[in-house]
Amino acid sequence: MSDNNQGEKTIQDQRDKAGFWFTEDIAPGLKVDMILKRILESTESKYQKIDAIETFFGKTLVTDGKTQSAEFDEFVYHESLVHPSLIKSAL
Repeated sequence: MSDNNQGEKTIQDQRDKAGFWFTEDIAPGLKVDMILKRILESTESKYQKIDAIETFFGKTLVTDGKTQSAEFDEFVYHESLVHPSLIKSAL
């Protein structure tokens, strides 16, 4: 293993030990825990807490502790919005 790869592994090991985790309650008795790579932005409006974070799923938008959209599976959300309009316009 090269020195650079060893250094990256050591950094990741330290992050894992440090406890930087994102936890989301999905349903009673079900929660998802994943390593929080970084916090891109965190703010609060009159209506909700808004976080932009980076996790296993890439850049992720979280409002009030619930994932709204993630870079990794954005295409699923995008496709469900776009296809009905495309089909309607083709008729």
